[in-house]
Amino acid sequence: MTEVLGVSVGASAVRMARPDARPQNSGRLDFHHDTVDAYWDRAEELAAESIGVVLSQPGDGGPVQATGVAYRDQQQFGEIQQAMASQRLYNYRLVPEARAALQYLEASGELGHFGTIALYDLGSSGLTISVIDRGTGQVLLAERTIDISGDDFDRLISDNQLAKQGVDIADNQELSAFTARCRVAKEQLSTSGAVCLPGDGGVILISREAFESLVTVPIEYSARLVRDVIGRSPKHVDALFLIGGGARIPLVESILGAWIGLPVVTPADPESVAARGAALLATPVADAPRRPAPQSGIRQSSSDPASLTGAPDWLSPEPAADKPADSKRKVRGAVLVAGGLVAVAALGLSLGYGGGSTEPTSAPAETTAPITAVPTTPRTTVPPTTAPPTTTVPPTTEAAQAPARTYSEPEYVPPAAPAPAPPPPLIPGLPQIQLPQIQLPPPPVIQLPRF
Repeated sequence: MTEVLGVSVGASAVRMARPDARPQNSGRLDFHHDTVDAYWDRAEELAAESIGVVLSQPGDGGPVQATGVAYRDQQQFGEIQQAMASQRLYNYRLVPEARAALQYLEASGELGHFGTIALYDLGSSGLTISVIDRGTGQVLLAERTIDISGDDFDRLISDNQLAKQGVDIADNQELSAFTARCRVAKEQLSTSGAVCLPGDGGVILISREAFESLVTVPIEYSARLVRDVIGRSPKHVDALFLIGGGARIPLVESILGAWIGLPVVTPADPESVAARGAALLATPVADAPRRPAPQSGIRQSSSDPASLTGAPDWLSPEPAADKPADSKRKVRGAVLVAGGLVAVAALGLSLGYGGGSTEPTSAPAETTAPITAVPTTPRTTVPPTTAPPTTTVPPTTEAAQAPARTYSEPEYVPPAAPAPAPPPPLIPGLPQIQLPQIQLPPPPVIQLPRF
């Protein structure tokens, strides 16, 4: 058979399953299992690295031709894709965990005559309850909660043991290591009546009865959730299947069987059911190995591995439909800039900058060159306020009738008004602004004393 690999990505562990290529005497398909602890690493990245290692090492049946990866929700879907792309892995299929579990239960014959089933998946990060129609493979209803989880059970054991020993661990690293040992004790209590684990943080000594007294209330809470989901199911549920690491706790099956009133089935190795189903659903991706590897600086799409070959946005050509509009915008912008420069130059000429002369032709040649096409016809509008025309005010009547002065100093004569500035040239395309007429007051007359 084709060598395939199935992977399930949990918060605490990455589990991989490979079907045994050798035929079994019983006719039952067997699997090889591998588990990688993910408590100290990001599970999705660890899964991608582990898959890369397995693909580089051919197994008994040859190299892996197809890989199936089970995902929990849409968020994990995208995180797995990103992690796989970072490892340059593209020959894989992503399948929902519920669909993978149904596939394995169907292939193993454990579904029996049940038509619609409910899945109770208790893992380290939370509980997922799903109702699946066996005939169509459709998930009719699904709910997830983090109010109950395997990590919560570990913390309950840790708090219990620290309280008994009277120890308070302040260091977070030491507390995490102690909680990890409590997780090992929890797993051993699934098959043992009591556990004793010595260690640096103290001896962990706990019995199954003591452990069950700690977790009874959370498990009963989960039973109420299951009963609520089953009651809202659009189809009648025939049986409840327990999967995930939490299904190994004997108290879980006992409480659920009493609360639900349905057949409760716990498959062998319930924590690896999703990985096995993912292996059965794995199919090769055409031309996946020939996809180029992602490069730094290139935008990557997490929804399609084929999009990893795209170029950066700033290297992409502009769409053909957008070019005319862009060209018009560029021409319009250039015209506005040129018009603004011409207006500034005209304003400078009207103020007399550059030559100090009042004649329009006295400006330097380099300033008049850009506006040689501007007509020289005088404007009929009022000149700007910066150089308004002024009128000469004659002396008052009293000053004109004054007797002749006997001193030899010349008579005071008011200074002549400056000549009006020439009107600025007309600029095509710019609006003509009418400015109000401003009348300046007459200069004061200074009366000199008589001697």
